[in-house]
Amino acid sequence: MSTYNGDRYLENQIESLLAQEGLEVCILARDDGSSDNTLEILDRYKKEYSEEEVINKNCNTSFDYYVGQNLGPAGSFLDLMKQAPEAEYYALCDQDDTWLPDKLKIAVEAIKQREGKEETPILYYGMPRFADNDGNLLKGSKGIYEKSLDFPSCLIKSNSTGCTMVFNRTLLELINRKSPNLNTITMHDEWLHKVCLAVGGILIYDEDVHILYRQHGSNTIGGQLSMRKVLKRYWKTLMEPDCIRSKCVKSVVDCYGNEMSPQNIKMAEKVASYKNSFRKRIELLLDKDIKMEYPKRNIMFKLAVLLGIF
Repeated sequence: MSTYNGDRYLENQIESLLAQEGLEVCILARDDGSSDNTLEILDRYKKEYSEEEVINKNCNTSFDYYVGQNLGPAGSFLDLMKQAPEAEYYALCDQDDTWLPDKLKIAVEAIKQREGKEETPILYYGMPRFADNDGNLLKGSKGIYEKSLDFPSCLIKSNSTGCTMVFNRTLLELINRKSPNLNTITMHDEWLHKVCLAVGGILIYDEDVHILYRQHGSNTIGGQLSMRKVLKRYWKTLMEPDCIRSKCVKSVVDCYGNEMSPQNIKMAEKVASYKNSFRKRIELLLDKDIKMEYPKRNIMFKLAVLLGIF
């Protein structure tokens, strides 16, 4: 769990972690430089659910935290993964949601069904359901609506929500072997998604809901956006084209190219280097393999490539 000035909803989030059913849970939080009461809340839970107290209470959940320098959400979560204690499975957690009691159990069971003798990276993610400030369900979309379940589609967009992610130790160790430049990756969840598929890992998508994703003004990344906000976001991209999406793909190749198949490297390099020449840009625009199953997303992708802002 990564925290930053999250005292308003943090206790509710932690209590939903403590209520997980059917397995042992070790909670590790990293504070990213909070100035509100977040540290007081973390300290209280650390005292109440330290390893010693857990043994005395015969409890199956422990809690610990540490304070790091301010890195932002992507850097904070990647640092957390490097500090994670030894376990079979790992999950990413925000500071302001509500996990349903079966969330981790369902995810772990799904991963176990796909595990074999070979140590293959496996990433599970699911469908969040939106809730308001008070935790009441909002009408409308559950959340994720554009799935990218193969490598070509995730080169365009990795639509996976970090707070739903659960993965095996093989993927954790794979991620921890490299330290990408944080200025070249979009978010931690997109990084995990891309890396897992790049090296031939397994992606599991669950359409059932096991988490209430809270929508409020302090969210780092919002789920439901009005048309006005969508247009504003794309206008900002047009005016300040940092090409972070193609930079992220290049970072995947730089970090894990020696573990990728020739086919995946070829596709990734085509995206990463499209701005190098007009010919490369046309080749990417005409590529029939790099696409999603959503026509509107493909049109936006090709437009971004044409304008040189992808």
